[in-house]
Amino acid sequence: MPVPLQVSLKDVAAEPIAARSGVYCFTDLKLAAANYTVQVRPRTSDSDRFFDAEKQFTLAVVPVPAQPLQRNAVTVQLLPRPAYPFDAQATLARGRLVKTSDKSPLTGAQISLILDGANLGRRGQTDERGEFAVFFPPSLPQDETTAGLKDFKFKLQFEIEGNTHVTTEATIKEGTTKSVNEIEFPGT
Repeated sequence: MPVPLQVSLKDVAAEPIAARSGVYCFTDLKLAAANYTVQVRPRTSDSDRFFDAEKQFTLAVVPVPAQPLQRNAVTVQLLPRPAYPFDAQATLARGRLVKTSDKSPLTGAQISLILDGANLGRRGQTDERGEFAVFFPPSLPQDETTAGLKDFKFKLQFEIEGNTHVTTEATIKEGTTKSVNEIEFPGT
């Protein structure tokens, strides 16, 4: 089975052990307690499906004998690229983020989803063309068999270098894709 991801510690020569569950484990690291960065890249055949990701963490010191072992667990969220083959019933918002001044694409903007007034956190990123796809989490089943598909009220929050822009509220029906077209980021 090929390893689906390239996982490494930035500037550290160490190879992880990969489990089928998606867990990668670095063992026998002889590193000082300090800040390190985990880098995750999809293999070449999946590079059009996911963005690369990094996450900084603090490596805990090795405990003294008879003390509980700290596992230094780090969770790295991989975000789907716009070309990701989402399920046909997925709820998605798709669009393109551009500069107000010349309509050129804005690359690498972080996108948070505000769903029914609650900020669900980072759910997307713009690619080199400024395009994005934001996946909505599945809703809980309704009690009534005739309830039908739910309508969601949502906003998208874009962040670039500490500057944010929140879109006006829109509605999307569960299980559909909504095109939010081109969104201009103010001040660019």
